[in-house]
Amino acid sequence: MINPIAVLVEDDLQQSEVSKGVLESARFDVRVFDSIAPALEYLRASDELIDLFVLDRRLPVNAGEPATDELGDELLKEIRASHKDARLIVFTGYADVRHVQAALQGGGQLPMQSGQPIDRITVLEKDQSIEFRLIVSEFRQLLQTLEDIEISTSEGSHSLSYLDKRVLRRLAFEYHAVSISVVSLGGGLTGASVWKCELARQEGHIATIVAKRVKEFNPMGGLPDLMPRANTTSTMATLSGLMGGNYISVLQIAGDSPRALMTLLVEDPVKAVELACPVWTALHTVASQRQSLSIAEICKSLINWDEIAARLDPYGIEVPAGTLNATTRIGIRHGDLHPGNLLVDNDQAVLIDFDSSTFAAGLLDPVTMLISTLVHPDSPIRGSCWPDTAEVTERFGTADFGLGHGCEAWFQGVYKWIRESRTSDREFWALVLAYSARQLGYQDVLADPAVVDRVVAIARRAADVLAAT
Repeated sequence: MINPIAVLVEDDLQQSEVSKGVLESARFDVRVFDSIAPALEYLRASDELIDLFVLDRRLPVNAGEPATDELGDELLKEIRASHKDARLIVFTGYADVRHVQAALQGGGQLPMQSGQPIDRITVLEKDQSIEFRLIVSEFRQLLQTLEDIEISTSEGSHSLSYLDKRVLRRLAFEYHAVSISVVSLGGGLTGASVWKCELARQEGHIATIVAKRVKEFNPMGGLPDLMPRANTTSTMATLSGLMGGNYISVLQIAGDSPRALMTLLVEDPVKAVELACPVWTALHTVASQRQSLSIAEICKSLINWDEIAARLDPYGIEVPAGTLNATTRIGIRHGDLHPGNLLVDNDQAVLIDFDSSTFAAGLLDPVTMLISTLVHPDSPIRGSCWPDTAEVTERFGTADFGLGHGCEAWFQGVYKWIRESRTSDREFWALVLAYSARQLGYQDVLADPAVVDRVVAIARRAADVLAAT
């Protein structure tokens, strides 16, 4: 069992030892700092899930330097922004209590299962040791309630990180469940995860839901409201608090056994196309405006054009000027479309992920669908012997790409969507080049030489065709 983490920043050695003892007695792992600079260095470099901060308001930048309230306030301001749902306890002098309390209004609340939610930020005087112990103890009991929730995964499911487990326990906590059984349904470029969740209380099963971990709260509206309801999902609730600043969205799903379309690519590619086509059609019919833009402008939703050149230069690929003009159709797009973002629900495919929605070229979604099939970590054909460099050089971007392959029907279906959405050749090849270069920024791609070779071959073909247009 991993203890939750608390960060203590206190320049008074005696007070630091007392506070550390209280935190350790409550079974926190404590990271102790005596000044602002080393604390910020740790926070900016660490990816640890921090649940509690205990801060003195009067602090120095470095040990031995003058300490001021203003410096401590700056640290508090940064922590409030970077750790949006951690618990904060701030120690200050008696005369400053009301001032600090007023300044911290709007700090937010953390969830409780019964009674009122708890304030995220508490201000204490230095002599309120009893109150400090009580607050720490109560908060640790809340975290223990989360840890007590059992998580089970199906055999062969993706392993869960500590953050994943916390997010799932937070979801179960919301439903007063004591156990949660999860099956991974895939994830996206945003680092999000999607799960089918079975929730149970002591008396038995209470709900089957699909949940998605997201990094930002997405308000209602946007692309889902522009598409037919049959082709997309709606968000029933978005939960926050005690998840390292993440959110979890509960999605409205009709079927009992949803699964990612990605699983059908090899199993039944014809069925995969049949299910995906209505979604592709719905995306294609979203309103857009015909424009003539530079290819750098067309691709900016994916990557800065200068970044493309920097990533492809080590592979000897000469990137054409981003000032080349191309015709496109600009409208709201999904932005991160791949087979894992289509969920098969009651024998119908629906979109489940809108975190990357953006105004962009009409070919953005078809291009990401095509290339992600080859490079996405969940794709069943990633890293296979096909396509090799020769296949990419001779056929990528044409109707012949994929002929004779086991997934031929899938690639033929995606190419048909590309042909229907294509406004100009430059638009297509610029997006192919940009998306390929973007892939070379992901560690899971760079760690797989076969995938790197495939991506570089696609980028080289795109650069060559663009140079000839």
